[in-house]
Amino acid sequence: MVVEDALDAVGRRGVAVARLDETSGQREEWIFDRRTHVFLGERTVQVKKGEGDDGLLTPGTLIYTSAILKRAVVDAMKQPPSQVG
Repeated sequence: MVVEDALDAVGRRGVAVARLDETSGQREEWIFDRRTHVFLGERTVQVKKGEGDDGLLTPGTLIYTSAILKRAVVDAMKQPPSQVG
């Protein structure tokens, strides 16, 4: 499914590819810049009333959100990017 207007954790708007978990009623969205298609972040939204403990969440509740703010290329696995001022 496609979400035409999705927001990442810092408020950037993009288009999202989404997957709905029918059991929990949660939709997981991967958000991309509409023009460049760069991955911006992801979020999880409760879109329908779930069952059991998930039934306590109101549809429309934002459960999780993230944003990619910095990207870097490193020479090896587990090597942190250098601190650029």
